[in-house]
Amino acid sequence: MIFYLPGCDVRKNHPEAVRKMTEYMEEQGLRQAVCCRKDLEYISEDDEIIQNCTLCDLVLRERLPENNVRSLYEYLLDTGFDWPDYHGQLITIQDCWRTRNNRPLQDAVRECLQQMNFTVRELPENYENTRFCGVWMNNPIAPDLPEVTPELTAWLEQYRTLLTPAEQESIMREWVSQYDTEYTAVYCNGCERGIRLGGGRPLHMIELLSRDL
Repeated sequence: MIFYLPGCDVRKNHPEAVRKMTEYMEEQGLRQAVCCRKDLEYISEDDEIIQNCTLCDLVLRERLPENNVRSLYEYLLDTGFDWPDYHGQLITIQDCWRTRNNRPLQDAVRECLQQMNFTVRELPENYENTRFCGVWMNNPIAPDLPEVTPELTAWLEQYRTLLTPAEQESIMREWVSQYDTEYTAVYCNGCERGIRLGGGRPLHMIELLSRDL
């Protein structure tokens, strides 16, 4: 069985896009999974999980280490997905710190953008060198995360630096100032929030992919 996990925050931020993509995935025979932090006993070791949330990816890899976990972007590249056409529009790709050890996901995002006929602009700090996750690392850890993923929580505590809202906005405005395109493609909720806080114009991959569904 293959499960599709849209991601709670992705659904909250992009409800219509997630609805359309979920319907598409169900048409492909996938079953919708619930929140990655809830009961996952219905998933067996032989099941595959397709996700489009960078935090879900980390949580699932700790909670279900025996399962194959892949991104939505990798999955769509292996299907007959009908790609929308953005006619060569220039867009910057923002890699997420959470994915710096997940090159297949990063490569798949870029290939999806190429399939959608974007002209992709790379940042100097990308792939495994990226340190960006918006202001996610400048806020407290979600209260339910330590219980379900103690290893991930301990790892995050090494890098977290709490900042005031004003400080967060200041560093995000500085970060966004490096973009030289109108739009920035993101595949992480934290990245999306941070870029918007800094006055940028992020476009989540789920919105781009679901345009013509």
